[in-house]
Amino acid sequence: MAEELKRSIQEIMKTTPGVRGIVIADRDGVPIIRVNDETVPETVMRPGFLSSVGFATEQSSKLGYGVTNHIISIHERHQIVHFNIPPLILSVIADTECNTGKIWKLIRLLARV
Repeated sequence: MAEELKRSIQEIMKTTPGVRGIVIADRDGVPIIRVNDETVPETVMRPGFLSSVGFATEQSSKLGYGVTNHIISIHERHQIVHFNIPPLILSVIADTECNTGKIWKLIRLLARV
């Protein structure tokens, strides 16, 4: 089952040039499914980094703006788009040049998987 899911995610990744990895993790940052190529930094895949997203979404909702559905961060060579889909967090890692709008549309495809 997990291998089928990974293959499905790999096929979805191929539809958007520049997407280098997709991680599905629980709220504590524990990766459930990881699909990535060799260009993705290992630090992005660590539970400590992934759990910070859950913490950030919880804290931002306390500011009175409502529930945070996504967080976009752009780093030197990668952009990471985190989707808050309780009880999971889906993270898409892509090149900085990758169209963020296309990454956004991936969520619809991934929701079907």
